[in-house]
Amino acid sequence: MKVLLVSPYRGKTYESVGIRVPPLGLLYVGGALRQAGHEVKLDLSEDTDNQEKIDFSDAEIVGITSTTSQFKKAMKIAKQAKDYGKKVMMGGPHPTSSPEETLKSGYVDFVVRSEGEATAVELLQAMQESNGHFDPSKIMGISWVEKETGTVVHNPTRPFIWDLDALPYPARDLGGDVMYYRNKGIDGQVSPTMITTRGCPYGCRFCDVHVLAGRRWRMRSPQLVADEIEHLLAEYGAQDIRIMDDIINYSNEKLHSLFDVIIARNFNVSFWVMGRADMLIKDPSSAEKMACAGVRTMFLGIESPSKRILKVYRKGGNASADTSQQAVSLLRQHGIEAYGGFIVGEPTETEEEIKTTIDYAKFINPATAQFSILTPYPGTEVWSQMKDRLIVHDWDKFDGLHAVFHGDHLKAPEIEALCRKAYINFYLRPKRVASQIKAAMMGQRATGPRLKTVSKIFTLLKTIYPKEKEIVC
Repeated sequence: MKVLLVSPYRGKTYESVGIRVPPLGLLYVGGALRQAGHEVKLDLSEDTDNQEKIDFSDAEIVGITSTTSQFKKAMKIAKQAKDYGKKVMMGGPHPTSSPEETLKSGYVDFVVRSEGEATAVELLQAMQESNGHFDPSKIMGISWVEKETGTVVHNPTRPFIWDLDALPYPARDLGGDVMYYRNKGIDGQVSPTMITTRGCPYGCRFCDVHVLAGRRWRMRSPQLVADEIEHLLAEYGAQDIRIMDDIINYSNEKLHSLFDVIIARNFNVSFWVMGRADMLIKDPSSAEKMACAGVRTMFLGIESPSKRILKVYRKGGNASADTSQQAVSLLRQHGIEAYGGFIVGEPTETEEEIKTTIDYAKFINPATAQFSILTPYPGTEVWSQMKDRLIVHDWDKFDGLHAVFHGDHLKAPEIEALCRKAYINFYLRPKRVASQIKAAMMGQRATGPRLKTVSKIFTLLKTIYPKEKEIVC
């Protein structure tokens, strides 16, 4: 079949500061469909909010991926595709968690839930072989609408893919030069994405990874990971590879085996990874190993220094203020920049607790700090807790920078003001600004985001938090 895969524009929250991450899940689906013999095309729709340029003419079926903040744009694309008479399937975080909402729009024929590779291949094969008598009830992992009754049907869940080595490479070539060369990452480098593992055994209440990738942690063969890195260097001139695993260091033993192979290949490339602070401290030698392999940045979900808040979030493990501080320090010792993720606005959180988080971020001083407002995404436990308290129902604003509910102690505008204050207090410290200016004048690479990027961040914040919404803290 002729398939058009579409990734909707993510909006100014990401694009305006240069955060351009290729839609890896969609590219994996594209690779699997192409391996199965289908003719696949891709439309990134990443450079504009205007979707009218999408060419649906050759497609028999249109596949769309969507996060929550992309959902409104995704539905516009789905409507256009239906207006052209196309079959539409949709997957990704939001449709997986909200298949009824997606299907009752009338613009989507099938929701592909969770991992999409095997489901999409089986779905298209069945459609192709049906001779007009397609029975969707036999396809595991999809949701659909029974025409006679209008009832949304959820077929049994498909087991998660255990043998990740069996998957073909993501169909990165479908994006052309838009994806990597004209659409470089935040540091102006060619930054492809890849995975070495899937799944997360932890149960953070704000996270939907378990819905998308399951709780069983699965790892690819280190040799095959190294082969893909070599492919990215040869085919795309990769300078910095973003490994998008949720917890690359869930097993430090397997982390060592992975990076031993990467070190042996002697790649001339840097890596960006994500992991847990407590697992890093459990095996400090893993930091040294990652540094030797070329890891230059590690994202740590720190969230909060408050023991109470971490317990409410069900962060698990040995997450604590001390552990995160030690992890940031350990990474710094080995020349790895810490990218700290912090969350403000837990429903019971007080202004004093949020200010403590801001002060803590300044104290441990990761190279980069990301402050997000707690957002109840469908499929998470926070959604179940807060969905009846929402004051915002515009999915565009579910981006981590808008407060979509009032807390017990703080109103939404107060939470937003504190989030803005966090960015100001962290990035506009005189000492930090001076070091950035000095590095720029000397032609050196400063730690963390460059001044140009920081400027874009604050331009974005002014757009999101206009003066009339500001509250003096």
